[in-house]
Amino acid sequence: MPTLAGHIVGLTLAVVGVGIFVSGIVDAIDGGPDVWALLICGAVIGVGGAAMWRMTITPKRIRVLDVFSAVTVTWVVMAVAGAIPYIITGHFQRWDDGLFEAISGFTTTGATVTPDIEATSKGLLFWRSTTQWLGGMGVIVLVVAVLPTVGSGGMSLMQAEAPGPTGERLTPRVRETARRLWAVYIGLTVALVVAYFVAGMSLYDAVSHSFTTVSTGGFSPYQGSLGHFESAAIEWIAIIGMFLAGGSFTLYYRALRRDPKPLLRSTEFRIYILVVIAVAQWCFLTSGNGAGNPAGFRESLFTTLSTVTTTGYVAAEYGSWSQAAQALLLVLLPIGAMAGSTAGGVKLLRVMAVSSFAHREALKHLHPRLVRPVRVGNGILPDDVAGKVVGFLLLTLVIFGGGSFLIAATGPDLITAFSASATSIGNVGPGLGALDHTGDFLVIPREGRVIAMIQMLLGRLEIYPVILALSVVTLRLPRLGQRRQRLD
Repeated sequence: MPTLAGHIVGLTLAVVGVGIFVSGIVDAIDGGPDVWALLICGAVIGVGGAAMWRMTITPKRIRVLDVFSAVTVTWVVMAVAGAIPYIITGHFQRWDDGLFEAISGFTTTGATVTPDIEATSKGLLFWRSTTQWLGGMGVIVLVVAVLPTVGSGGMSLMQAEAPGPTGERLTPRVRETARRLWAVYIGLTVALVVAYFVAGMSLYDAVSHSFTTVSTGGFSPYQGSLGHFESAAIEWIAIIGMFLAGGSFTLYYRALRRDPKPLLRSTEFRIYILVVIAVAQWCFLTSGNGAGNPAGFRESLFTTLSTVTTTGYVAAEYGSWSQAAQALLLVLLPIGAMAGSTAGGVKLLRVMAVSSFAHREALKHLHPRLVRPVRVGNGILPDDVAGKVVGFLLLTLVIFGGGSFLIAATGPDLITAFSASATSIGNVGPGLGALDHTGDFLVIPREGRVIAMIQMLLGRLEIYPVILALSVVTLRLPRLGQRRQRLD
């Protein structure tokens, strides 16, 4: 049966099933209590997804609306399937808690409603880390890399899921581009596993943390996050890993192919480095609040990168820093790092584009006939793309403001509500107020967490795919109603 959504969903569920099954094997090695639940759950979801994939094919003609619908439906179904292990193992008693943890994982947000992380089985915690690794580069990108062909819709699928305002091919074939991106992603993951292991982590901890570092997710099997290890070496490895994960994987691939010039000449990459250094220095100099000692430079750099790259690791008590340092971190929460990275947020490239656009519009007040392109570094952004970027930022501000109001209406104080909204749509995880280094999303009422879940999906899929998918539903429902009336 020709259906793009069914074909993509089927293969995605097969991948999810494999991930759950592997988590069951990890639990069996550790002698945990969730072995059979994870193995059976993984097998059922994997086999069901594979059967669905085999029974469907991609249509010969793929419309843009079909692409956005397929991506949105896939992510929703994937989140529901990812929540099942949390429910059948008894980790959560309510579906909304399991769904929150799954959405937070796949969107690499890193927010959690698990009250006691270290009391959870290693198999289930491994699944928790795996969700972030799958969501980091993007399951759809993996699907495009695996599928024999997706016709002309392959690049559209990648653009609908991949972070950033524009998509870029590494090769003429979209499938080969997806494979090379995943190759860089896997290579960085393996390098981090080796580095963490050499620095003193167990193999399990090294793999789990490499998954959540390279994906800029931030989940950890420990309540104290990376601060649990109290190791400067591990923190420095995480700093390097987060920095690399916040850069463009496309530029990394070209640099690895002995062409580092695009990376070194990238204005966005230079601004990324400048922002990290400037913010870390600011936090280092202003973190002291009079009652406590200022943070060390390593702690400042770690927390800055954890925020800028939207990773969400915690290794310092930043909640006790000065208001000046915390205010800057709050501003950074929804921004993110480079386009083409695994980081969440609106991306530096969009901030650069809007700045250039605003500069041009300001000059037009002085010179009404001015013809000036929107520049991003050494490149020129077409006006239609610039318009989409401006519209995207406006939508982000509306969703952030509306989400802050709705979350505040459920009970939290303003700082916590603003922080929860920013960290959700930016896919960061930790925040400020009651969500600082000591808190989690259990302090947010259930109604507020529903708002946060919606914001996480909107932030990860970058708004447009979800809105367009909803438009398809709103357009088709009246037509179905009219058909039923005719039949009656």
